[in-house]
Amino acid sequence: MSDTTTVRVRTSTRDALNALSRERGEPVEAVIREGIDLLRREEWRRQAEIDARAAAADPADRAEVASVLRDLLG
Repeated sequence: MSDTTTVRVRTSTRDALNALSRERGEPVEAVIREGIDLLRREEWRRQAEIDARAAAADPADRAEVASVLRDLLG
């Protein structure tokens, strides 16, 4: 880790992060990176759910999905 920086957070946040790092037996950097990855995946999942609900509400989208399924399933 050649490049580093300081990020200002509340002391309670720092303490919680350090405690999680100890519990997991991982460096704080790894815990932060995993948290970022999880947040990105959750945001992607939420958007996919919104898009799926919108598609399900649109008759044209439903027809297209049904057509693709028929093609896939024979």
